[in-house]
Amino acid sequence: MHQFLLIGGLWLLAAMSPGPNFVLVARTAARHRARASLFAVAGIVLATLVWGLAGALGIQTLFRVAPWAYAGLKLLGGAYLIWLGIGMLRASNRHREGSSKADETPAASALFRTGLTTNLANPKTAVFVSSLFATAMPAHAAFGWSLAAVVMMALISAGWYAVVALVLSRPPALRLFGRIRTAFDRVVGVVLAGFGAHLILSNAR
Repeated sequence: MHQFLLIGGLWLLAAMSPGPNFVLVARTAARHRARASLFAVAGIVLATLVWGLAGALGIQTLFRVAPWAYAGLKLLGGAYLIWLGIGMLRASNRHREGSSKADETPAASALFRTGLTTNLANPKTAVFVSSLFATAMPAHAAFGWSLAAVVMMALISAGWYAVVALVLSRPPALRLFGRIRTAFDRVVGVVLAGFGAHLILSNAR
């Protein structure tokens, strides 16, 4: 049981650390309310399951054998985050110019895909999960225990990001967002593009 508590605690800390997922949920909740942001959370949770299973299956070994695969995933993921960040910067300009298009709530499927692809854009998650399991999971544990740990990680992600979505869609947060909306969107766009650039540049190290 203590291994599960260790994995759960470390994963919660990782989820709580500011990153593309947090930025996406915060921005969606502030702009489109909690219900819309929960669709993005669902996409993030599905991607957590994907990367969690990949980590449990030892994808880190594959990345060591075929480093080009890891480098390619980081390049694709970084390019996507830069594209997403630029899109948010453009949205902030539309809002400043008074365009109603910037206020439209995206379809649930689009929000889900954005959450899914934003989380899948970072293959370092799979490496983190692999390292987490290697250090916290007993060496001869059955795969079922690893699967249970992955499900626990997905539930932790769902709970944390749902809390973020609900808190940031409350009236006080919405009033604050209304005052800083354009600046907020620009900061989010720069942060996401920065994460993408960091992911790409990390290939050179």
